[in-house]
Amino acid sequence: MAAMLMVGCGSSPEAAPTEPDSKVDAGTTALSPGTSPPSPARMGSLAYGVDGDIYVADWDGSNAVRIADGRPSDDCVPGWPGEFWGEGPIWSPDGRYLAYRHTNCDGPEDARRHVVISDRQGNVIAEFPADGWDISWSPDSTRVAVWATTFETIGVFGLDGERQALLPIPPGLLPSGDHDPTWLPDGESLVLRGLVIPIDGSTPYHRPLSGGTYSPDGSRVAKATRKSLVIAQADGSNPRTVLDALVWEPVWSPTGDRIAFTTWKLGSGGVNQVRVLDVATGTVTLLAEAGGSDQLGVIDFSPEGDRILFARMAARIGVGSLWTVTAEGSDAPRRLVAVTSWGDWLSPGPPP
Repeated sequence: MAAMLMVGCGSSPEAAPTEPDSKVDAGTTALSPGTSPPSPARMGSLAYGVDGDIYVADWDGSNAVRIADGRPSDDCVPGWPGEFWGEGPIWSPDGRYLAYRHTNCDGPEDARRHVVISDRQGNVIAEFPADGWDISWSPDSTRVAVWATTFETIGVFGLDGERQALLPIPPGLLPSGDHDPTWLPDGESLVLRGLVIPIDGSTPYHRPLSGGTYSPDGSRVAKATRKSLVIAQADGSNPRTVLDALVWEPVWSPTGDRIAFTTWKLGSGGVNQVRVLDVATGTVTLLAEAGGSDQLGVIDFSPEGDRILFARMAARIGVGSLWTVTAEGSDAPRRLVAVTSWGDWLSPGPPP
């Protein structure tokens, strides 16, 4: 899964690596009943992991604060990102919490993947064991969904770390490939590629295009098929092809007027271009391109929709950097953070 979050832009000028200017040790303060929720972070705040640590910074990587201080890869589990790391979305939609991974560097191999939920200062709200890669936040920021046992059962956990549901996946319905569960906009079901899993324990079922990504208002879904990008109503009805091309990782802009994605350059052998589609006109603009064996992965739009965050990954897993480029392609891509390809801008969640 981490290999699909590829990194960005060989033609742009190098920027100096961002260095944190302060450090906050991770705490152990749990969110007890009756406790007021933490205050939300500023929209656009950047969360990312580097060499076993977790940082929170301004959108451009400045004013970085280390909120989880962990052991690096070579002092923890060789070949792993380090003691703390983040894959996929990190911020809760309301900006009050972060969810990231933690491994016990000295623990048994079969018990190394944990989920940590903390506030933006690094105070730990909950920690619990979970398999898989990405951690999916519910639309209302009250729950996360992860693999409890990879490819067998999905766990739904509250902010207190208590498991609220354990959802088995019938072997005959399990989609192929490495995929993590994500929430549907209604917060009542999860989706695993094209398989819808109701959290009330009802029988999972297939729904057209349900494995795609949803527009900010939840009314439309965009999905990359084998040869095209398709947009339909949220229930999969009225599909229409908006682009005849092999694309990866389509991401909607906050206003739903554009979709950013990665694609292949003919003959390159890798996902090494970032492009953006104007949904109304069908116009496609090339924003960034990587050379050699480096690959790119779109992460998110800025809250205003004017910039795109993407990652650049070298051939060796874990060696990458975070970049940004304007959604119009009016300037050269700019590197924000070196030595990581795991990051997340805090962007507006779906409306209540």
